[in-house]
Amino acid sequence: MKVNLKMSAQQLNALVFHFPKPPFTPEKRREVRVARSVLEKVSLKMQKKQLETKQAPTLFSKPKKISFSLEYFEAHYLEKFIEVVEGFPMNDYDRNVLRLVKSNLNQQLA
Repeated sequence: MKVNLKMSAQQLNALVFHFPKPPFTPEKRREVRVARSVLEKVSLKMQKKQLETKQAPTLFSKPKKISFSLEYFEAHYLEKFIEVVEGFPMNDYDRNVLRLVKSNLNQQLA
């Protein structure tokens, strides 16, 4: 089962900004290691799309929505990650983007 997400380049930038950067602290619990490995793949996928949109010429073209296709388990862990990150201090735009992505994921996962 696939979960689809569409977002603008600015929304993608806000989401990618909140992904954790290596090096990570070692973790002994299996659940955390599994979640971290899945989120690393999702993070790389989104960072790759972010770089592609930055390099694409946009002088005379309309800004397009960027679409992602995530596996069901990737969407689940991304939603859980956003729930954790929402508790951190951030500006209003980033908080609204994270809430929008979380609600889209929640609707499609239900």
